[in-house]
Amino acid sequence: MSKVIQKKNHWITKVNDCLVIRGACGVLNVDLCGGAEHGEFAYIGQVRKDAVVYQDGKLCEGELLLEVEGLPVSGLPLYDILNVIKFCKDPVRLKTVRQAGSLEFLPGFDMKPA
Repeated sequence: MSKVIQKKNHWITKVNDCLVIRGACGVLNVDLCGGAEHGEFAYIGQVRKDAVVYQDGKLCEGELLLEVEGLPVSGLPLYDILNVIKFCKDPVRLKTVRQAGSLEFLPGFDMKPA
């Protein structure tokens, strides 16, 4: 007998590529939160839906920020990420991924140290 192997979706299939244009004041109208200085990855905060202008894609609150204009920003402090965005030309390309709700471990796998 053969076992049926369930295929799990890898997180890379859930990556969101988005192009955002700055508003009249020169801001993206998207809050960024977290950052290495807080011991977190940077993530998308409040998205001002009435003010943000998309050329392509869409951002959702809580998504992890992976790249800005192709530059990996995971593990960078928020002030460095904001400086990268500051010097980007419009539209700004942001690559994000939705955060998982919880971690799933293999049955019988104990995370306690030995």
